[in-house]
Amino acid sequence: MYFIRFLLATNFKLMEDLSKVHNDYNYPHFKAHFYNFENFTGLEERDKFIDFELRTAEGKPVKISDFLDKPLVLETGSATCPKYAMHVKPMEEIVKKYPEFNFIVLYVRQAHPGNKIQCHTTLEGKIGSAKEAIRFYKDNRIVLVDDIDGKAHKVYGTLPNSIYVIGTDGVILFANANNSAKYLSPVLENIKNNKPTNNLKYRPAQPGLYQSWVTLYKKGGYVSLRDFILDLPKLLWQHYKAGDLF
Repeated sequence: MYFIRFLLATNFKLMEDLSKVHNDYNYPHFKAHFYNFENFTGLEERDKFIDFELRTAEGKPVKISDFLDKPLVLETGSATCPKYAMHVKPMEEIVKKYPEFNFIVLYVRQAHPGNKIQCHTTLEGKIGSAKEAIRFYKDNRIVLVDDIDGKAHKVYGTLPNSIYVIGTDGVILFANANNSAKYLSPVLENIKNNKPTNNLKYRPAQPGLYQSWVTLYKKGGYVSLRDFILDLPKLLWQHYKAGDLF
């Protein structure tokens, strides 16, 4: 009972501080309705990719197009996203298996901000949380940080853990609302062999309870975990309504 009361307790100072910088994109508290689970709004296969200037974890300006000397696998993620966290290790194996591709993480808004890693208010803070994600999850891929307003993330769908494969000509060869490393290898194998990928859509893998706890509590903090628990019924209902997309 004490633990439940602790989770439900409101951190008034945190809410007051974050309310000053809150906007529709960088929300201070997770709510399921912030995500459009029934209609993925990102770019689709055969669309031309849209380039953006991003920042490396060292703050250096780069563009997505800088990595199109090979087909590019682009995954969205953040330090407080359990789906991103669960894919770091299996994606490392895929990177080793497919040297014909470049791999980057587009670092976006915090999926579950809390009292430890809060919603982003400055680009410097966002770069700092990207560094923490690289350190904590031991992600060896190139991590590119979106701007504070999420301009690239909004074009690529605004969901927390989407996946794209972009050809060297800039045409999107594969797009899925959610990554699932288990099913990504057949997609890359088909692209490698110039075969279609339209029959390889998949439902996403869901993180287990332990992975969710590690990500939410250790990175977001108790506020992140509390917000997730409070909105979990709505989140599950939205996933159910989304059907095959989720």
